Amino acid sequence: MLKLNLGCGSHIPNGWVNVDYAMGAWIAKLPILSTINKKLKIINFDWSDRIFIHDLRKQFPWADNSVDVIYSSHTLEHLSKSEGRHFLRECHRVLKPNGIIRIIVPDLRAIIDKYTQGKIAADQVLDELYVSYESPRDGALKRRLAPFIRFPHKCMYDTPTLLRIFSEMGFEGTSKGAFESEIDDVRVIEQLDRTDEAVIVEGKKIPAHISKQVNAMQLDPVKL
Repeated sequence: MLKLNLGCGSHIPNGWVNVDYAMGAWIAKLPILSTINKKLKIINFDWSDRIFIHDLRKQFPWADNSVDVIYSSHTLEHLSKSEGRHFLRECHRVLKPNGIIRIIVPDLRAIIDKYTQGKIAADQVLDELYVSYESPRDGALKRRLAPFIRFPHKCMYDTPTLLRIFSEMGFEGTSKGAFESEIDDVRVIEQLDRTDEAVIVEGKKIPAHISKQVNAMQLDPVKL
């Protein structure tokens, strides 16, 4: 069974192909740079050299209809709107019919609600949205490296929006809770703190013959 963990960060559970493209993943492949990083503490994560490096904005290296499960937590929001659509189209392409996809992203509604309820001030909203490269705790070196080691949010979602996009991409999706999944080993890959104030949508790739039937009915009002 082929299971992809796309945008894995430093979390690399066994039984999954853990994929990332961050600088930390590259550094981990190079012992000398890894040693320098540990001394200078440029990258805080303890990255593994077992990560499969691939730019998720590009075409995936896996064949059509070859993947059983795709899991991606807090990655889609780091892609622009168009990059995110490309990412999901690639997920659809490589998944087998009825293959499972599970996406977790920050919930825009939760952030806006905190502001409208007075829980955060106006000048904290952008911090909550995480749309800046900067951090007040950065030293001079990290400020220079920020565009290379930080990936701010480029597109935000709520549950209805992500469900709609799933449908447009050819997935039959539903909203889920933490660890509520058809993925057998979801507790191995899912981290509880990443599900807080988050949108969790899981779906299956609709088989081509069913998708064509649905599209035909939508185009022919007589059949409705």
